[in-house]
Amino acid sequence: MSGFHWSRNQRLSLVGRYTLLSVGVVVCALVALSFFYQRFSNELIDRLTGERLSAQVAATSNKLSAFLDARIYQLVTLSNHPALPAFIEAPNSPQAEEALTLLRVEADSPDLYGVLFFDWNDNLDRLVAGQAASGPPYWSKTGWDIRGLPRVEHEGIEFIGPQLPENGNSGWLLMRQHIRDTGFGQNTSVALHVRLSSLTELLVSAGVAGVIEPLLRTPGGIVLDPTGRPAEVTGELIEGPSILPGWNIVMSVHPGTILQPIDQTRFWLYVTATLIIVVILAIFFALSRSLRRRVDTLVQGAHSIASGDLYYRLPEGRRRDEISTVAKAFNTMAWQLKDLIDRTVRAEKLAVLGQFATGVAHEVRNPLATMKTTVQALTRKEQDVERKVLLDDMGHQIDRLSRVVNDLLAYGRPGEAAPQNTEIRDLFRQSARVLEPIAKDANVRFYTSGDSGLKLYIDPDQVLQVLLNLGINAIQACKAGGTVGLRAEQNEAWVEIRVTDDGAGIPKQHLLDVVQPFFTMKSKGTGLGLTISQQLVEANHGKIHIESAPQEGTTITLKFPATKAGTAQEEDPEDVQEDQITDRRR
Repeated sequence: MSGFHWSRNQRLSLVGRYTLLSVGVVVCALVALSFFYQRFSNELIDRLTGERLSAQVAATSNKLSAFLDARIYQLVTLSNHPALPAFIEAPNSPQAEEALTLLRVEADSPDLYGVLFFDWNDNLDRLVAGQAASGPPYWSKTGWDIRGLPRVEHEGIEFIGPQLPENGNSGWLLMRQHIRDTGFGQNTSVALHVRLSSLTELLVSAGVAGVIEPLLRTPGGIVLDPTGRPAEVTGELIEGPSILPGWNIVMSVHPGTILQPIDQTRFWLYVTATLIIVVILAIFFALSRSLRRRVDTLVQGAHSIASGDLYYRLPEGRRRDEISTVAKAFNTMAWQLKDLIDRTVRAEKLAVLGQFATGVAHEVRNPLATMKTTVQALTRKEQDVERKVLLDDMGHQIDRLSRVVNDLLAYGRPGEAAPQNTEIRDLFRQSARVLEPIAKDANVRFYTSGDSGLKLYIDPDQVLQVLLNLGINAIQACKAGGTVGLRAEQNEAWVEIRVTDDGAGIPKQHLLDVVQPFFTMKSKGTGLGLTISQQLVEANHGKIHIESAPQEGTTITLKFPATKAGTAQEEDPEDVQEDQITDRRR
């Protein structure tokens, strides 16, 4: 079973802990971020509806007041003009013409429809139309009346209206002031017919599209939008400053519009956090499966080693993480454990076999010597040729048995090494004297190579015996025309002597058995040659390593410390492991 394991036995899984911790951290971060985001949004609303809004409302109020002040100044100027009474009393006089010209200039302002004159009963007496004049009372006075409109007074000016847009006519506002008495009992007033939209258009700069809508409240509670039309109030109204008695600015604030992008951002924040949590869970799920598989491999390896399969090795792969490090350490431990067990078993075998071989050799050696002496005596006195041949064969067989007995004695009671400084050239020279004639008889080429000036601290007799034994085996493994060589070279802290041949080689299944006592693939071999050679090499603090393949030949490497035995470096476990891995792969 892979993935997250939430059973009772696996609730404490490291991956599960890390997953819960990571999800907890993300959730806590999300809650904290949501809290601060809420505070930020509230502060943003307060800022939009607070200081900035107040500043914008004040600026707009100033604009509206300035507009009204300009119209008031214009109206006062007209009402106090010296020619205006003549325009009312004597329309045909030169002064009246001068006043009419002035009125036409003032009426042409884009913010006015015209200039109107009323009698004491609020009846329209006369008018001067401007360029923007349209509709009543310019085209027709029918239905045009100001008596029902709201009126307020400010700075001696009467403000009448507003008249809202209706029936296709634009909205307007009257600003009226009485003209001084003309002396004919008339009480006339002059009024500016102001475009209502010219006043309300000044509200536009104070708004924030979709968020804050500036409005103008007029007498009677009517609220106008920037186009001068009645507004449908949908947001929260915030009172602003007054520009005239009964006239004041109000702001329609839509908090929902302000919060909409914030809410959307918060929504996507939650979505993003959810996706992050899902991704974290997916990553940890995949990590859990991978880690579980790799941990199961470690557990399987431990069980295999515990069950006695000392050849089991974990796949190390190319990763450089902790699991790979553990796998490498596990394999190193397995190699060392196998080597330790092999050495222990081999030592026990050698002890038992040594005692047995020594006992057998001791019991057989003396009878063989007696038999050899007897056969030699009979051979000297025998006259019959056929019997003499039989006795000679018997003598050869007794010699062969003596050699086997000597091998048994050498195996059972190996002599201790007597190391001394020895040059490789001396070993190679002595080996060549013995091996070259044997190689010549077998039609095999023999040679030596490498750095013959290297020196070793070894027992020269024992190492020479090893070289001769290995050399003879190599010559015997070659066919006519084959090659056998000895090569010496230094590899870091080791001096290596290689005995190579291009003979029949050793099958893979027997590669680990050739050093076992009494194992041989020769019809006349004793199976002790390589075993004794290994004993002698190890007695000189060396190692023996065999590489071979059928029909490709064999290479036996002898590795000795390059320094004296007293200061020689210990064997590097990695070197031992490397050698054994090579044997295993071959």
